[in-house]
Amino acid sequence: MRTYSWYTFFLVFSLIFTSLNISIASDPREWSPTWKLPPGKKPENIIDQDITIPGDVKKSQFFSPISCGACHPEIFKMWSGSTHANAWRNPLFQALYNLGKKTAEGESQKKNIESCVRCHFPIGHSSGETNLPLDDEKGGVICDFCHSVKATTGIGNAPYILSPGNAEAMEGGIKYGPFNDSPDTIHKNQYSELHTRSEFCGGCHDVSHAGNDLPIEQTYTEWRQGPYNTTDPKTTVHCQDCHMRQRPGFPCTGSTERPDNPGFASPEIMGGKKRPHIWTHYFVGGSVTPISLPPNSEVQPQLAVERLKNAATLELIVDPASKKGDLLKFQVNIKNTGCGHYLPTGLTEMRQMWLEISVIDTEGRIIYQKGKTDEKGTIDSKATIYHTVFGNEKGEPTLHVWTATHIISDNRIPPKGKKEEHFCCFLPSDVKPPLKIKAVLHYRSAPQDVVDALLGEKSMKLPIIDMAEVSTEINL
Repeated sequence: MRTYSWYTFFLVFSLIFTSLNISIASDPREWSPTWKLPPGKKPENIIDQDITIPGDVKKSQFFSPISCGACHPEIFKMWSGSTHANAWRNPLFQALYNLGKKTAEGESQKKNIESCVRCHFPIGHSSGETNLPLDDEKGGVICDFCHSVKATTGIGNAPYILSPGNAEAMEGGIKYGPFNDSPDTIHKNQYSELHTRSEFCGGCHDVSHAGNDLPIEQTYTEWRQGPYNTTDPKTTVHCQDCHMRQRPGFPCTGSTERPDNPGFASPEIMGGKKRPHIWTHYFVGGSVTPISLPPNSEVQPQLAVERLKNAATLELIVDPASKKGDLLKFQVNIKNTGCGHYLPTGLTEMRQMWLEISVIDTEGRIIYQKGKTDEKGTIDSKATIYHTVFGNEKGEPTLHVWTATHIISDNRIPPKGKKEEHFCCFLPSDVKPPLKIKAVLHYRSAPQDVVDALLGEKSMKLPIIDMAEVSTEINL
C-alpha cells in the first residue's frame, strides 16, 4: 500500500484541475482483435471479416433487457443483478473512465480510454451513441448484445461482429446461442458454437492496451495456457462451465462439483422446452459490493462470497524444532485450487489478495502479526499483496492503465499453482505456550484509499472477504 500513498492527492488534483477531453477518432480495427486462433483451434464462427465499428448499427435495433425478460423471466432476473448489467453505470468504472478522459495524453493513451467503452457499453460504442444517461436501459452488457453476436474475428479487445434485428419495427432477427432446436418466436434462433466456448468470453475478458499492446487483463489467456484447457472437448472446462453453472448452493469452481441446471429457458406455457441444463446468467466473479453490482442485486453478493471461499486453500507447515528464546519458523502455501485463471484476475492492478498472519500465546500476547488492516482500511505495509503492478514511461508504479507501458511485477497465483511464503519471528523466553499460529487469505476488489479518492471517503467501506483460513497450536 505504501507504493500508492501519492494516489489520493494526485487523483483529486487531476479531477479538479484537468479538463482535457478525448474524441472518438481511432478505428477499433486498429486494436481489435489482439490475436487470432490458428485453424482447427477455433469455433466455426470465428471468421476473417471486419468487426462492427461505430455507426455500423443503430441503438434502436436492439431490444431492451426488460423486453427479453417478458419471455425469459428467470434468466432476466439473474442477469439484472449481475456485473454485466452494471458494466456501464458502475460508479468506480465511471470515475476511472472519466478521469482517463480528462488526463489521457497523446494518441496511445486516448486510444486506450476509448477502447473501454467497447466492452462496457458495446451497443453505445457500436452505434456511436455513447453520450447517454448512465441509467440508459441499453447500457452495459445486455441480452441483445451477446445474443446478436454473429461471430468474432479472434480474441481480445472486443472483436465482435453484430447482427441485430430491428427492435423499433418489432423484428427480432436471429439470436445466437447454445441450442440448435429452439422454437422461433418474435426472433429466429441459430446455434452458435462460439457461445459455448471460452473464446466467446475471451472477446472482452482479454484486454491489451489499445495504444501500445501491453497485456492488461488476460483472463482468457490465463485459462487457455492453463490446465483446465486440455484441448480435448470431453475434458476441457470452459469459462461457462464455472461462471454459467453457479447458482445458490453450487459454487461451481475447479474444486467443487459443477452439476447441470435442468429447467426452461422460457416458461413451458410459452413454448419453452425442458432441458437437462440451462446456463445460469449470474456471471459471478469476486464482486460483492454495490460499486460493481446494480442496486437490485440480491443473490449475487452471497454467490460471490461462495465462489471466493472455494477458490483457494492454505497449508501451514511449522518447524518442529522451535523453542523459547529462539526463532519460530513456519511456511504458508497458498494454492489456487478453484480458479481456471490466475488468482486474482481481471483488473489485477486494483485487486488485492493478501495473507494476514498472527502468532499468539495462550495469554493472548501477540508475538507476531502481519497483514492487518487499520481503521481506514489500509493494509499493513509489510504485507505481500498478490496483484499486478504496472509502470508508466517514467518507470513509476501506476494505477492509471492508460499511462501504463510495462509490467513492474506480477506475483499472482496460476491455476492449480501455489505460492510459498516463509515467516520467521523471535520467541521471547517468557512466552506462554501453546502458541496459536493462524493464517487467513483475504480478498478485496480495490484499495480502500482509491475508492475513497474516486467516490468520496464516506461512499462505502469495501468488504474484505476471508477466502481461506488455516491454524495450528504448538507446544514448545
